Amino acid sequence: MRTFTFLVDDLIAPFFEKKVLTKAELLDISGCSNMTLFRRLSEHGYFTSYNLNSRYYTIPEIARFDNNGLWHYRQIRFSKYGTLKATIQHFVDRSEMGYSVNELNRMLGVRVSSLLLPLSNKGVITREYFNGWYYFTTDPVQREQQIERRHVRFAPSKTAKVILPQELDDKSKIEALVGLVKNPEFELKDVCSYLKTRGIIVTLTAVKELFDRYDLLKKKDVRNS
Repeated sequence: MRTFTFLVDDLIAPFFEKKVLTKAELLDISGCSNMTLFRRLSEHGYFTSYNLNSRYYTIPEIARFDNNGLWHYRQIRFSKYGTLKATIQHFVDRSEMGYSVNELNRMLGVRVSSLLLPLSNKGVITREYFNGWYYFTTDPVQREQQIERRHVRFAPSKTAKVILPQELDDKSKIEALVGLVKNPEFELKDVCSYLKTRGIIVTLTAVKELFDRYDLLKKKDVRNS
């Protein structure tokens, strides 16, 4: 029967040759049960890949994390923060101005769009619409700072005009309707943010008047029911 020391050595040594291993490979090497395998790995310390169905494992001595806490070996990606969900939360919480889907995709090297809305719905992160959806921390003070910095990034030109209800022209109406059709989940404030990214600074009252005039809120409720 293998001793504890020999079993740990059996588990760790192959990582220095292959860098990453699957659970099947580790079970074959150790000859122990699934429960024992992960108990020994936990005592030593290990990381699980956040892509490829979390199939791959490595150890701290092998992983060379960059300044963002990420490391990849070939197409296999690891994070010092754990799972992909935990890594997204870490990045969003510590960002200067939140992140878009594309920004997170580029940094993490995987597509994350399917995870963001569920994380937002669970209160792990929050989201706001600018020129697309952006994701922010749940900390109220930091979130306000992130959103303000993002507003500055998308600030319209100084010549942009604030449009009052009686001044809402056909172009602004069409832009608002296009935004609503593309994003049926939009609320009034989201339409205002959407128009702002297009250089149209429109008051919330003006958008509400447009919604009321064409019964858009009622129609939106019917579509979502």
